[in-house]
Amino acid sequence: MSPIFFPNPTKFDPSRFEQGPPPFTFVPFGGGPHTCIGNEFAKTETMVFLHYLVLNYDWSVVHPNEKISYNPMPIFEKGLPLKVHKKA
Repeated sequence: MSPIFFPNPTKFDPSRFEQGPPPFTFVPFGGGPHTCIGNEFAKTETMVFLHYLVLNYDWSVVHPNEKISYNPMPIFEKGLPLKVHKKA
């Protein structure tokens, strides 16, 4: 969430991850010579899941005005419940 490493950290911008992260930023799969060997597989698996989710399901937020706090990750006050429906 640091604007030093990521300009506009609260804006949805997946393209920010097209390049490697700057040194000393938080990376869940590690960095440098100790990078997790499953890193690219996890990214691919996530992209496939999201592809099918977007194409085959509609969803809506149960509480559209839910408050978000950052500590340092976003925390939704009510857990961000969603209504998910398979598209006809």
